[in-house]
Amino acid sequence: MNNIIFIEESESYIVRSISNKLEEKGFSCTTISWEVDEINKNADLEDIVIAYVEDESEIPVNALKYLRDMTISKRYRLFFAGHDDEIDAIVEKHSFSDVTGRFCRPINVVDVADKIVAVINSDPMLERKHILVVDDSGVMLNTIQEWLGDDYRVSIVNSAMNAIAFLNKNIPDLILLDYEMPGCSGPQLFEMIRADAHTKKIPVIFLTGKDDAESVQRVLALKPSGYILKTMPKNYIIEQVHIFFSKLRDQLV
Repeated sequence: MNNIIFIEESESYIVRSISNKLEEKGFSCTTISWEVDEINKNADLEDIVIAYVEDESEIPVNALKYLRDMTISKRYRLFFAGHDDEIDAIVEKHSFSDVTGRFCRPINVVDVADKIVAVINSDPMLERKHILVVDDSGVMLNTIQEWLGDDYRVSIVNSAMNAIAFLNKNIPDLILLDYEMPGCSGPQLFEMIRADAHTKKIPVIFLTGKDDAESVQRVLALKPSGYILKTMPKNYIIEQVHIFFSKLRDQLV
């Protein structure tokens, strides 16, 4: 039996309805509050976490950070439910990188239950190739995650510092790295990745918005595993990632 943990600020009709529907389908559901002790106490029980958000500002920051770290380290399947803008605020502010999905209001209880069942019945996410996307643009991060999410396990971070923190605990199969980031740039982060014995073998493909010859040469001079233009359409970007992993498999044969 799959266990599902609901986290909510206060008892809500929506959470109760989703829980009842999932229990009808054979799931074991537990509801807890947004408290570190509560999350920690149930840490060994949950296969899926559904975090319900009504007001992002009312959720303790330490609980959000703890849930984020637990999600990264234990690979929980984490879903957010609630208002889209509140979920966006949490994901961006607290660098949630392993979000399996979201259910935005108005929430259809039957659709939620069906999607959870589909996730359980599909190939486990851990068996998919894991891609880390590093970009300072929240729009770009969400877009790439959506485009690649059907075929890969996609984690997202919005800065070089968050990328380093993520890589201290995880070794993805590929990093898609924004070339033009403020602060610590893509090339600077690339150098740090290559200088660390723990991460130096991770393939890195640069994401860049510039396609003039001089800019392309600067990217290629760093000898990444490739580069992808951000301005290219969805199908092209997906295809380039598929081609990369296809070539990687061929090299191992």
